[in-house]
Amino acid sequence: MDFKIEKGTLLSGLYLAQGIADRKSTMPILANVLLRTEGKERLLVAATDLNVTVTAELPAQVGSEGGITLGARHLHEIVKALPSGIVTLRRADNQYAEVRAGKVEYKMVGMADRDFPKLPNHREVSFCKVDAATLVDMVDKTFFSISTDETRYHLNGVLFDCDGHGDKAHARMVSTDGHRLSKIERTLAGGPKVQGVIIPRKGLAEMRRALEGVTGEVELGFTKSHAFVRVGQTALSVKLIDAQFPPFEQVIPKDSERHVAVERESLFEALKRVSIMSSDKTQGVKLSLGEGVLRISSDNPDLGEGREELEVGYAGGALTIGFNARYLIDLLSQMDTKNVRLELNGELDPGVIRPIDGEDYLGVVMPMRI
Repeated sequence: MDFKIEKGTLLSGLYLAQGIADRKSTMPILANVLLRTEGKERLLVAATDLNVTVTAELPAQVGSEGGITLGARHLHEIVKALPSGIVTLRRADNQYAEVRAGKVEYKMVGMADRDFPKLPNHREVSFCKVDAATLVDMVDKTFFSISTDETRYHLNGVLFDCDGHGDKAHARMVSTDGHRLSKIERTLAGGPKVQGVIIPRKGLAEMRRALEGVTGEVELGFTKSHAFVRVGQTALSVKLIDAQFPPFEQVIPKDSERHVAVERESLFEALKRVSIMSSDKTQGVKLSLGEGVLRISSDNPDLGEGREELEVGYAGGALTIGFNARYLIDLLSQMDTKNVRLELNGELDPGVIRPIDGEDYLGVVMPMRI
C-alpha cells in the first residue's frame, strides 16, 4: 500500500481519531488509527475505542491498495510536524510504514489492518439534517451534570428524545448525577423520531469536538444501538447506553412557595466570590432570603468567612438553605438571559433555577446541610 495526500487533509482526519483511540485498552490495536485505501482516489481513516468510532474518507492519490494501523497519537504528532505540502505514506515489510514529506522521513511500527475491529456502517443509517448550533447548545447545557460515577451506568450520559415532527420537531436533553439535574427543550427542525436513548459522556464530548466550528446543518441519525453524526466526509458513531434513565420528572418540583427574581450576572459573580471561603470538599454556601434581599455566606473554620448581599425581587417569608456553589455556578454559566428565577420551598427541598423570559431550560439542585 502507498498513497499521497495533502498534509492538511490528513491532519483533519487524524484530529478526531487521535482523541478517540484508546491508549489504555488491553487491546493494543485500539491505540492505533486505521489507514485503508478505497479505490484510486480515497483513503479511509478510522479510530475506535469500541464505544465511540470516527471514520473519515479523504481524497488521496493511491499508488497501490491496502491497509495498515499505526499509533494514532504518534502519527498525528509526526504529520503535524512535517513541512507543508504532500505527504507520502507506504507500507513496508513486517508492518512498518514509511512516512515522507520533502526531505523528512519517518519509519513507524504498525499492526495489520485485518486485526482492526469492525466499524459501524454509517452508510446504512437514515440521516436527518439539523442545525449544528442548536445541537451544540443542547449538549453544552446538559454535559456538565452528567454523572462520572461508573457504578451508576444509567446516569453516565444524556437522555435524548425527539418527536420527529419535521420543521417543528421538538427535542429534549436531560442529565443528572443524583445531586443536580439539567433539562433543555428546543425546536430541532428536521430532527429524527427517537425516544429514550442515552448518549454516553465520552460520545457527547467527541460529538462536540466534531461540531466545533461547523455552521449550518449537520446530519444526525440513530439505530437501535448507536447514534451517528456526519459532517462532510467525517462520520462519528457512538454506542448508546443500554439502560433505563430514571423518571426525572419526579425530581423537578411542580410548585414552589418562593420565587426569587435576580440578575444572573450578579448572582453568578457573588457565588464565585463567596465560595472562595467555602470548604474545598463541599463548596457549600448559605442562601438566606428576606424581603427584597438575598444574602450569600460561607463559613470555613480553617479560612474564615465570606458574605455578600444582593437586591432581589422577593416578597415572601424568610428562608435559609445550603447549596454546593459549584452546582449553581455551572448552571448559571449556561444561561443566556439577563435575569433568572430561583424557585424554592423548604430548607431540605430541591431548588430550581430557570431563565426569566428565556428558553425552556432549567436546573434542579439538591440542598445540603451546612
